[in-house]
Amino acid sequence: MVRRMLARCDVVIENFRKGVMEGFGLGYESLRGANPGLVYCQITGFGRTGPLADHGGFDLIAQGMTGLLSVTGEGPGRPPVKCGPPVTDITAGILGAMGVVAALYSRGQTGVGQRVDTSLYEAGLVQTFWQSAVALATGVSPGPLGSAHPLAAPYEALPTADGWITVGGWNQVNWHRLLDALELRELVDDPRFATNDARMKNHAALREVLTGRLQTASAEEWLRRLEEAAVPAGPVLSMLEALRHPQTVAREMVVAVEQGGEAVETLGMPVKLSETPATVGRGAPGMGEHSQEVLGEYGFEEAEIEELLRSGVVGSFNA
Repeated sequence: MVRRMLARCDVVIENFRKGVMEGFGLGYESLRGANPGLVYCQITGFGRTGPLADHGGFDLIAQGMTGLLSVTGEGPGRPPVKCGPPVTDITAGILGAMGVVAALYSRGQTGVGQRVDTSLYEAGLVQTFWQSAVALATGVSPGPLGSAHPLAAPYEALPTADGWITVGGWNQVNWHRLLDALELRELVDDPRFATNDARMKNHAALREVLTGRLQTASAEEWLRRLEEAAVPAGPVLSMLEALRHPQTVAREMVVAVEQGGEAVETLGMPVKLSETPATVGRGAPGMGEHSQEVLGEYGFEEAEIEELLRSGVVGSFNA
């Protein structure tokens, strides 16, 4: 049944450990003969080559082995900190999708499909472009900087009297605007902060000065002043605050879908297409909910589907 379906597929995506699909008789080499246009995407822990190709992987393992844990957190001597979201899981999916799109475009030119191979490991490494650049250029591994930037200052989260805000005042234009907004014009001539390079070298002193000033007023007040001065800045929001923010609503990034007979909220589409807009049309399916629908799309007759259900080869949410 599966081979019959795969013979008509444009794309197969799997994330088993290396060798599992081959053990099922569903590896790329065994399928491409019947379907030479097949695009076969494999997302593993470490990729299909190299000394760790046979190892399984999880997001936490990938974050640790790609340096992400070593550059996340508040500073030297503190325990390593995992990025809150599973960034390697998410990024590997995006990399896989982009690889599939590239392979489909190539197939449109040649008629031939191909294997797409990516991993959580590579997804983690690609997230370290700043830190990797520093390490490769200097021979020194950078450490955690909290919310600060490895090459720009001030560019971080800072506390006010009643909450935290983020400030991007690192280039000279925004640095002078920031000083105007904070009424700290005396720092213009301070050699410790005269250039971005100087501010990076004196980051601790810079942070102390800015924090002392920002803690004299509320986050709302400072954000108002920074907006008026055209300094990039924003509040540090909780998840619910972010999900209810007017910008989130305007961009339709929270939508309602039907799930189990009732309306539930979920994230919307993050890419807007002008001519073919995409939508989130329904909630996550129950186990086997669309078995009959999918089999029908792949040319199975009603009697065949009923036999597959009866024999237990496939299940149905509604059976």
